[in-house]
Amino acid sequence: MRYRYLDHTSDLGVEIYGKDLKELFANGLYVLFDNLTDIEKVEEREERELKITAEDLDSLFMDWLRELLFLFATEYFVGKRVKEIEIIENSLSARITGEQFDPKRHPLKIEIKTPTYHLFEVKKEESGYRATVIFDV
Repeated sequence: MRYRYLDHTSDLGVEIYGKDLKELFANGLYVLFDNLTDIEKVEEREERELKITAEDLDSLFMDWLRELLFLFATEYFVGKRVKEIEIIENSLSARITGEQFDPKRHPLKIEIKTPTYHLFEVKKEESGYRATVIFDV
C-alpha cells in the first residue's frame, strides 16, 4: 500500500508508506499527483532533476512535496514517477518523469495548495517509513 487517506474535515490528510526512504519519497510524488489528477493518464514524456537540502529528514520530505507542487504551479509539470533518487543525510538528488499538464487528458480532481505542518511527521517504523501529511486544499 502506497498511502491511505486520513479523516480530515476540510483538507486532504494522508499517511504515506515506504519500505525505505527512496520508496517513501517516490510514494510522496505519487500521492500528490494522483490526488491532483488521474496519474494513470500521465505519460513519461519529460524529465526533471531536483536537488534539495534541508535541516532534517522531516524538512527534506516537506521541501520535496513543496518542490513538486512548485513544478506543477510554475511549469505545469505533472509527475508520474521517480526514475532515480539518492538521499544522503538531509540532501536528495532525484530525476522524475512526467509531462506537461493538459486539462483535456488530466482532469483536475482537487486543487492542492500546499502541504502543512499540522500533524506532519516522518517516522521510521519496523516495516519501513511512514509520513503523515495534511495538504491545504
